[in-house]
Amino acid sequence: MLVNNAGFGAYGLFHRPDLGRLLEMIQVNIAAVVHLTHLYPPPMIERRRGDILIVASTAGFQAVPYITAYAATKGFDLLFAEGLAEEVRPYGIRVCALCPGSTHTEFRRVSGQPERTFRIAESVEKVARVGLRALAAGKSCVISGTHNKLMKQSQRLGPRRLTTRVAAKLLSPVEGNES
Repeated sequence: MLVNNAGFGAYGLFHRPDLGRLLEMIQVNIAAVVHLTHLYPPPMIERRRGDILIVASTAGFQAVPYITAYAATKGFDLLFAEGLAEEVRPYGIRVCALCPGSTHTEFRRVSGQPERTFRIAESVEKVARVGLRALAAGKSCVISGTHNKLMKQSQRLGPRRLTTRVAAKLLSPVEGNES
């Protein structure tokens, strides 16, 4: 079993964070995920069984201002996991994209996100349980948390630009900013 939980975020206006840090994030969140995942299928195919859990994010379902590059990398991870799941299913390998929202980890501190953006956060244990259960059930994608599922479904009700504007208001570096 591979649990591919590579990743970190960078919060703030896209043009302000250090470009080197953004490129490092892209390297970890995308290239490292692909590289590590690439190592596992051959022996799993030989055994005709195996499991791969790739940690994406609810941010991967939409554009998210102020974590723009991070959301794009997690969109990659989501699509990568779902596509790979179909490729390796005939070999008895299960792949699932785990899409948590805010989770109680060091992510917020490392990314520099304000604490107010993590008001509804889940425990690491709960998120892990959700991911492992979905993987065992053969799902190719799972969203952890009722609030996160509702937020993802609500995106379908309005134009993408509206969803992006709402996300901008929620994540703005200055609370109440009319982005």
